[in-house]
Amino acid sequence: MKTGHSESLFLIWQLAELEARHLNSPTIEPIHLLLGLCKSVDVDLLALFTELSPNRDEILEELLREVRRLRTVFETAGLDARAFRRALRRQACGPTGSPPESQRIRRSKGAKEIFADAEHFAEIGNCMVFPVHLFYAVLSSRDETYGNLMIRLGCNPERLQKVARREAMLGWIRDQARTGRN
Repeated sequence: MKTGHSESLFLIWQLAELEARHLNSPTIEPIHLLLGLCKSVDVDLLALFTELSPNRDEILEELLREVRRLRTVFETAGLDARAFRRALRRQACGPTGSPPESQRIRRSKGAKEIFADAEHFAEIGNCMVFPVHLFYAVLSSRDETYGNLMIRLGCNPERLQKVARREAMLGWIRDQARTGRN
């Protein structure tokens, strides 16, 4: 079964592409996914859509709910997403030469593997892929750079991964119970 991607996941993908462009990367790497996830909690979601956007209310409702889930994970684990994003961006360096602004940046092999892991986590819950699944997949990749930076900023990476796993694997049960869906 192929798991669908949520609108909120597409937002993260777009933010990751913006981060890749900002860092002059030719591809979207796992670090850009993490930067996009952290950036999402600072984005004015209401400003993204005009009143006339098709399905505006449904999309906004999902975006607000899913970004709130990420924010809750960050806060519960004690990660200041903005400070972490800024520090990670400063420390990030790599290949340069991003494509022209009009051309989409493709995901690297590593980023595709992260997405595949996120899809697997969503399949376990029999739901669409949401940003929290992607976040848990990024954390599960065990990149020492992220962990060391988190520790320097006062966040325990193992606790963050545990909180993210709980939200990715059990959050959908809570949401279904709240809405009365099975």
